[in-house]
Amino acid sequence: MRVGHRRKPALITDVKVENPGLNLTYPKVSGLKHKSAESGINRYIKKEVHRLLKEEGYGTEKEKKFNGGYTVKLNKRGTLSIIIEIFSYVKGGEKGTTIRKTINVSLKDARVYYLHDLFSRRIRKSKYIGVLNEIIKSQIKSREIKTTEEFNTISINQDYYLTEHSLVIYFQMFEFTPFEYGFPEFEIDFQDIADIINSKGPIGRLLKDKENSNETADE
Repeated sequence: MRVGHRRKPALITDVKVENPGLNLTYPKVSGLKHKSAESGINRYIKKEVHRLLKEEGYGTEKEKKFNGGYTVKLNKRGTLSIIIEIFSYVKGGEKGTTIRKTINVSLKDARVYYLHDLFSRRIRKSKYIGVLNEIIKSQIKSREIKTTEEFNTISINQDYYLTEHSLVIYFQMFEFTPFEYGFPEFEIDFQDIADIINSKGPIGRLLKDKENSNETADE
């Protein structure tokens, strides 16, 4: 059986920034067919890194030190999902602060994918949010996660990233869990939400890859 065209993954290289009080590595994308998308993605990544640094006080709080890095979670089927983390601290202070931002973008046109882009447009936002909330609540109970306050709901612009097989919803530190949980993550297998996903979106394309996995060994 003939398999449709599959977009090649992006080439990811490190951009290292070393300034007084700053040691940072963030990703640069190359090798894309559409160069406008390539430049758009790189502008977006750089803008988000600068925004995070500014929010944490870089350039204004001279006593703070900053370290940062990234992890690629998905680079396949036209979608890039990358976690960027920045750690800031004051020398001699008790604890620092870590914040996390995920870059979820299209390798075709640099479109940023928000949570609602993953789900069918035929359903209301309240439906997919409700489904995700119930899965998260179930995992909190089954994993016996300690909470500082009751979990109620995710937000419309909830933080997430994608892997080849799952949607991972995560929360910032201290949102509703103690320090030892770091960034609490809730992994949701695509098959558990297959009936409400956008078939033409990132998850839909990855599910098609699964269906065709026995038809080709080229990927």
